[in-house]
Amino acid sequence: MDWVTIGRSLFTVVCFAFFIAVLIMAYSKRSKNRYEEAANLPFLDDDKVEEAPHDQASHGARK
Repeated sequence: MDWVTIGRSLFTVVCFAFFIAVLIMAYSKRSKNRYEEAANLPFLDDDKVEEAPHDQASHGARK
């Protein structure tokens, strides 16, 4: 076995460990509130869009 093969194997193991760490952080209970808040962001501006005049395009778009 040469050093290149050992290096490649070590790199693969380190990448896999990093992937597992990211999965654990993403699915932890501490992150649940942050993800729920982010999931509801698209629904926060619904009232403002309904109140906008119909002759004007929203978000600065031109007709």
